[in-house]
Amino acid sequence: MARFRSLLFCVLVIAFISSCGELSEYENKQVEKALSDSLLTLTESWGVNMEIMEEGQLKLKLKGRYAASIKTEQQNITRISGPVYIEIFNEEGQADTFVDSDSAVYKPDESIFELFGNVFVQAPEDKRLRSQYLKWDRTQDRVSTPEFLIIVTPTDSVSAIGFEGETNLSNYTLREVTGETVIN
Repeated sequence: MARFRSLLFCVLVIAFISSCGELSEYENKQVEKALSDSLLTLTESWGVNMEIMEEGQLKLKLKGRYAASIKTEQQNITRISGPVYIEIFNEEGQADTFVDSDSAVYKPDESIFELFGNVFVQAPEDKRLRSQYLKWDRTQDRVSTPEFLIIVTPTDSVSAIGFEGETNLSNYTLREVTGETVIN
């Protein structure tokens, strides 16, 4: 409500000043600043189907129940309610990594997804990861979490607190590790 009042005040001031004559450069900048502070774009969508393509190649498909995209001068984010399902495509154009979560936040300016609640990643070579939070940096093709996780491969099952690795789970580093490994 305060932003609405300040916007209304700015409009009235502009109308008053413009009826008296031209605005100075300083006054124009002040008006622009006041108006840009109050600009907010909100877009809502239900039954979300998002595809991200780069250089003509499909990189990911995302499905969710509801999304709210919020854009201000300070932030540009999309909050997605789930269940959220993501298919990640490899260089050959094949979906090879699949992610489920309860919700997600997408930051398009940074190419970052944050996944929340019951995060499950199914990667090539039958590798699986479970956590309550996972951050995916698409630009770096890296995923990470500071939280508890379980990673399962055909030869071992490991629990840890803290993880950083490649999106397809081919290379990763674990911190505070516990688990069992079978060596053949």
